[in-house]
Amino acid sequence: MAIVIEKLAANDKMVKHYLFDKPSVSVGRSYSNDICLDDPYVCPEHLHIEQDPHSGEIQIHDRDSVNGLLINGKPAKQAILKHSDVISLGKTRLRLFDSSQAVEPTLRLSPIESRLAVLSHWRFALLLAFIYALTLTYQAYQNTFVDFEIGQMLPRLLSEFLLLSAWPLLFGLLARLQKQEARLASQYSLIWLFALLTVGLSLTNQWFRFNFPQMPAWNLLELIVMGLVFFSLLWLSLLIAFHQSTARRNRIALGCSLIFVSLVMGWHQVKQADFSPRPVYRFLLMPDDYAVGQGVNSEAFIEQLHNSYDKAAKARDKD
Repeated sequence: MAIVIEKLAANDKMVKHYLFDKPSVSVGRSYSNDICLDDPYVCPEHLHIEQDPHSGEIQIHDRDSVNGLLINGKPAKQAILKHSDVISLGKTRLRLFDSSQAVEPTLRLSPIESRLAVLSHWRFALLLAFIYALTLTYQAYQNTFVDFEIGQMLPRLLSEFLLLSAWPLLFGLLARLQKQEARLASQYSLIWLFALLTVGLSLTNQWFRFNFPQMPAWNLLELIVMGLVFFSLLWLSLLIAFHQSTARRNRIALGCSLIFVSLVMGWHQVKQADFSPRPVYRFLLMPDDYAVGQGVNSEAFIEQLHNSYDKAAKARDKD
């Protein structure tokens, strides 16, 4: 048996580990202690720790310190500790337990992790960002019916890059708060990949709406695809940023995806409920090469429209 002492950060993550193969340990600011703390709120002889050689129980005793001891936030002069107890002395946080305490189960390494190694290179992330910028520029050029100037794209590209950068920076910050690597290169590569995927899905959506404008249940399918894309992005971001079990990662990604889809559905319902005396009609223009059928020319369309009016008028007269 031995006494294990972990020095904790504010989020209870271990920042230092001590192992003492003896029955008692002293903690304080004095150099004569087994653990010397650089904390001005800790007394020179602040805490005494003892371990029962038979039961392995660990007891702590406050040595008449100025600021005392807190066990899980509650003041105490002495106590028998459990594994999950956190001791506060001054601004220092410690966790004590016996060395025979079982560790957490080993997490199974995901096979996807090794396949994501290519994302960890900044050159790959910059290449994807360059491809994404070219894609947005070409898309804007195709949808412009006046003289196109490349300078007009710079503000849009800058805003797109700043907006998308929020995702990898957020997960990098959360990873650092958990005392893990930020892995910003991987997070940036991932967001650029999904940005390119979103552009491709958007073009596919436009193609379907252009050729099959009355396709049933298309809105539902679009919502499902949107949810799957968000789930995949969040799942992979969690895999890169944190060490957690697959089941926990699945629960977090699924729950957040359901919330995201619900918000999108609610937003569509609110927009549809709004009445406008001057509604904005959306139309979609695409090159002839994108059309599946031959379509109709303007004269034939106007003639079909007149025929529809005539049919409607006859049906009204019969009623």
